[in-house]
This record gives sequence, C-alpha cells and structure tokens, in this order.
Amino acid sequence: MNNAQSFGNALFELRKKAGFSQEKLAESLNVSRQAVSKWECGESLPDTDNLIKIAKLLNVSLDELVGISSAEFTGNTPTTTFEQAEFSEWDNDDDDDDDDDDDDKNPYYRYDGTAADRKRKILRGLYNFCYPVFITAVFLLWGCLWDGWAIAWTLYVTVPVYYSIIDCIRTKRISPFNYPVFATFIFLFVGMQWHIWHPTWIIFVLIPVFYSIASAVDRK
Repeated sequence: MNNAQSFGNALFELRKKAGFSQEKLAESLNVSRQAVSKWECGESLPDTDNLIKIAKLLNVSLDELVGISSAEFTGNTPTTTFEQAEFSEWDNDDDDDDDDDDDDKNPYYRYDGTAADRKRKILRGLYNFCYPVFITAVFLLWGCLWDGWAIAWTLYVTVPVYYSIIDCIRTKRISPFNYPVFATFIFLFVGMQWHIWHPTWIIFVLIPVFYSIASAVDRK
C-alpha cells in the first residue's frame, strides 16, 4: 500500500469517527468535495497547509493522521492541490448523469441532498452550460431582428466574465472576478450604444481599486 492509500484510509476512518461528512470537511477546508474524495481514494495527497488544518479539525495529531513519517509524506508521491482537482471531474464529464455515476463509484460518498451538494450540482450545470453558444444565438437575433451587428459583437467579451462569476461563487471569493474584461465590455457597450466614451474610461482606472478591495475582503 503506497503513502497516498495509507493516508486515504486513515483520513476516512478519522473523518467518520469525528462525525464529518466529505462535504462538511471540504467546506471547512474551502476545497471541493471531489478533492476530499481523491484524498480518501488514494489518488492524491493534500498539501502541507491542508494537512495541518485537517489534523486540527479532526482533533488528531499529524502522526495519527498521516500514519507515515514526514519524509515519506513529502517524498516523491505526486500531489494534487485543490485548485487542480476542483473541476477535474467536471471537465471529463458530459452531463449530470455522468457525475452521478462517478459519485456512485466512490464508496465513501453518497448524495444526501445537502445544500452544499445542491450548490455543487448547480455550479456544475452553469459551468457546462454552453454560454458561448448562447451568446452567438443572442448575437444573431440582435443582428437580424434589430440590425445590431455593430454593437452585438461586444457580447462575446462577456464570456470570460461569465466563467469568472462561477469561480467567485465556487470559491466564495471576489478576486477571481475578471474585472478588466468586464470593464472592457462596459466601456465598449456604453461607448458604441450611447457614444459616451468619456468619462466611461474611468472604469479602467478602478481596476487596481477593485482588486485591492477584493483582496482585503477575501482575507477576512
């Protein structure tokens, strides 16, 4: 049994003993449920910061949690951070049915209808929604019905903004919001629709202000 599998077995037993569900532990660590599942299945290991947080949450020592020496834990075993694992299953699945099948294959997870579970499924649906195709449809309708070709193309600028909003909801942070692209869309749309180029350009000056405020709020 390799290090990841040993840790996964220990984490599963200690989590159950402490009365934590995978969702509850994931929320406490601010990671995805999929990340916790990968740890318990021995597919990856948490980073050092999350390892310490897990030990504190489960009220156990690092030795009891890891079950192996620090040298072994930090050796050559590849690790996956929660940022890398967050959407890995979403990217490989085509629809919600595939996601349910993946959950059934995981012996440590059962869908229990919690608010966090519903949020995960809603976010996955938004992520898989073909927003660029939707924008194309709106672009064609606007152009054909109201001759808005000259302005409608600016809607394509909102594509990265849409996905950044999903990322904000997923991580419960403000800083992932793609404010520079959003500012570009507002500047172009307002300028081309109403010819108010000035003082609309001020929205670009607010970019560092936005990220300063977002960083301060996210640290709380």
